[in-house]
Amino acid sequence: MDKETKDKVNTDEINEKNQNNCMLSTKKHDKHSKSLIKKYIAIMTAGVLCVGIGFVGGKEVGRRLPATHKSYSNKKVVATVGDSKITGEQLKNRMEPVFYLNGKRKMTTEEVQAYEASMIDYMTTTEMLYLKGKEENIKVTEDEVTKEYDSLMDSIKEKFSMSEEEFLEEFNFTKKLIRSEVKKEAIATKYLAKASEVKEDEAKNYYDRNKEQFAQVRASHILLKTVDDTGNALSKKEKSDKKLKANEVLKKVKNGEDFSSLAKKYSEDNSSSKGGDVGYFSKGQMVEVFENEAFKLKIGDVSKSLIESDYGYHIIKKTGERYENFNDIKDDLIYRLSYEKQGNIVDNLVEEYNVKINK
Repeated sequence: MDKETKDKVNTDEINEKNQNNCMLSTKKHDKHSKSLIKKYIAIMTAGVLCVGIGFVGGKEVGRRLPATHKSYSNKKVVATVGDSKITGEQLKNRMEPVFYLNGKRKMTTEEVQAYEASMIDYMTTTEMLYLKGKEENIKVTEDEVTKEYDSLMDSIKEKFSMSEEEFLEEFNFTKKLIRSEVKKEAIATKYLAKASEVKEDEAKNYYDRNKEQFAQVRASHILLKTVDDTGNALSKKEKSDKKLKANEVLKKVKNGEDFSSLAKKYSEDNSSSKGGDVGYFSKGQMVEVFENEAFKLKIGDVSKSLIESDYGYHIIKKTGERYENFNDIKDDLIYRLSYEKQGNIVDNLVEEYNVKINK
């Protein structure tokens, strides 16, 4: 980022300004918070190669009580992926650790169904990615399998407070069975990573073709709040008084008084100490009415009337505009485009392998 350009601020300054103005922000500064990628993609790319522990956590450990939760028919086919079948026995193997981690608290029917749906989703996704990986001749070495297996067992020790031997005995698993599942999931993960890879030049082409997605504006504002410090709305009388005061301040702005000085004196936002400056922001990062006005204004212009949000009355001044620098967002953009590819891959494989879930 060009530090010599007057209207630019560095990343730390942007984050600090936006964090200090959290009442305006509609989301955390996570470039991927609006991603539509399915939960199982997040599980897959996070490397959760396990028998269900990726769906639970922080539960009290106790004896599993299958009879109080649900029994499964070993031969029942719960889902099909092409010619592959996922049986009740396989689902039971995934679900019993979930029951165990819930201890003596009986899970409700709704909870069991929710966990089952997530587990079947994960299992069918793993299976179709594995099958596609085999078609594409994706290989994993025994050393890779051992590394993932050991990582899994480390997680089990932490989550279940069990040794490897105790875990295998408790759930009637064998090391061979677990390693087989780990290998399958490793192939699926490796295929997904390869198929969804995004090169830098691909990201750059996307950036150049969709420049407006990376537009940012810089703004300052003066806020007269219509909520108290706990977020509760003020009374009608108090709100009316705030509106009257805000209009008086707006009149001062229109009469040419210094915006920054007025913000320091009257604004009830944390940004007041900075003359109302909230820094640069992209579309989707601020309250919609505030954002729309800021993007609409020309640099140096002030909103002609008060802008009302859930937080109060704003007087907005646009102080800068720019496009995010590609090099600054390159890694995040590659990550997002890769996730979008993964979603498309999974959707296409569902059709290719005619995935069916039996209710």
